[in-house]
Amino acid sequence: MRVSDRDTAISAKDTTAPKLGTYQVRETHVTVTVSGGHTVAAIVRDPLDGPSDRAAVVLMHGAGTGKAAEVYGDVATDLASAGITSIVQDKRLDNYTALSRDYDASADDYLAAVEVLRGWDGVDPAKVGIYAESEGTWIATIMAKKDPTLDFVALTSPPVYSGRQQMAMAATECLNIIGAPDGVVKLIPRLTSLDFGPFGLKYADFDAADYRGALTMPVLVNYGTRDPSMPIEQGAQQIIKDTHEVGNDNVTVRYYPTNHQMRTGSSLSVPGLPLAEHYTENLADWINDVAAGTAADGWQTPLIAGTQPFQEFAVPMDMEPGLISSVTMLLAIFLFGVLMWGAVAVMCLVSVLRRKRTSPTSVRKDGRTVSHRFAMPTKALIVSTLLLTAALTIAFMAYFVFLAKAALALSDQSAMLEAGWACLRVAVIVSIVLVSWIMVRKYFFYGPGRIDPDTPKEVDMRMSAGHSAVIACCGLCAASALVLGSFFNLVP
Repeated sequence: MRVSDRDTAISAKDTTAPKLGTYQVRETHVTVTVSGGHTVAAIVRDPLDGPSDRAAVVLMHGAGTGKAAEVYGDVATDLASAGITSIVQDKRLDNYTALSRDYDASADDYLAAVEVLRGWDGVDPAKVGIYAESEGTWIATIMAKKDPTLDFVALTSPPVYSGRQQMAMAATECLNIIGAPDGVVKLIPRLTSLDFGPFGLKYADFDAADYRGALTMPVLVNYGTRDPSMPIEQGAQQIIKDTHEVGNDNVTVRYYPTNHQMRTGSSLSVPGLPLAEHYTENLADWINDVAAGTAADGWQTPLIAGTQPFQEFAVPMDMEPGLISSVTMLLAIFLFGVLMWGAVAVMCLVSVLRRKRTSPTSVRKDGRTVSHRFAMPTKALIVSTLLLTAALTIAFMAYFVFLAKAALALSDQSAMLEAGWACLRVAVIVSIVLVSWIMVRKYFFYGPGRIDPDTPKEVDMRMSAGHSAVIACCGLCAASALVLGSFFNLVP
């Protein structure tokens, strides 16, 4: 998306909106009755001696906030000083957890705040709209569908697409920033497409496309160009396209050189950072202008303006999983491998403890000689495989912990990540070679019945059942590790 005008100012052709600082601000604490008969605390900020037919806005939480007193204090105060009443309410947490979120109920909760503003002294009931950030923008679109009489909708840092799609793009972008190897970056769509069924997270599949068409009222879209987690170009284009299809071209887009929270000074969400210059001024001007009836052709300023955005990776449209389609299946393969590893370790330990009480060989009823000992090279291979598999598993987990920390800090760790990934891949190859060597040694290399090179050719000798079980479990452990290695792009 090309932005030709860097000035983020918003003004209409035929209206003159009150500016920031015009009014003193009054703060009132109220209680709002929301869905299910619950009540939440809320803060209303409005202009002293403000216009008698003024606009009002519900300020909605994003994913990282919950208390009215902890969020939007600067935004709400600035809006009130420009003649706009606002309400911020506590977020209900009984239906909002890390694993389960009821967006539909949240929409009803915020619509209750809309009704509070419609009945507020000095507010024109026809001029009430909503302002949402990040995750809250999904809820805002549900509200637009439930109540199409909302006067306006402002969406800041909207994911636009489903959480699963947005997370795939965000993770890919962040991994690219920190210098993660291609094998790790290409893993992201595979991970984000998994079914998380038993763990909840159904909100990751919230079908945003079902609600974007409800945006028939004036819409403001704000993005920070230093926000790597959002589809800052693709999202705006999608909203413009979807609103146009329902006959709404009154969509204003503004880009600021800010992070996800429209704050300057860091790409990360760090407490205490200042809002972008003119951000609340532009927001107040837009709300006052659309409340005054400004249509798509009534703007004096461009509909799209601000800092030139750059979105390197697109939101994936196809999120179909591969052969390993769920987290449950992935965990089952891992746990099976751990079980086989444990079985080999236990059987080897039992064999060592029983060594003095067991003869090296015995003769079965059919006359065949059974060996109860592994040759030293075979023992070394089995022990090496056990130790390498355990070390590889620990190293793999440590690598991804380091990766996650680097991604959250947006810290360039390309050298460490490339070196670590190369070591992991080498270790996987070595483990495959060791297990293959065991199999060849025990079943193919020395001929039928000859379990070690020093076994006399004339002796019809076989391994004991326990020793065969050790080899079988070792092979199954390696097979599960190979499947996991292939899934995580560790196998060339």
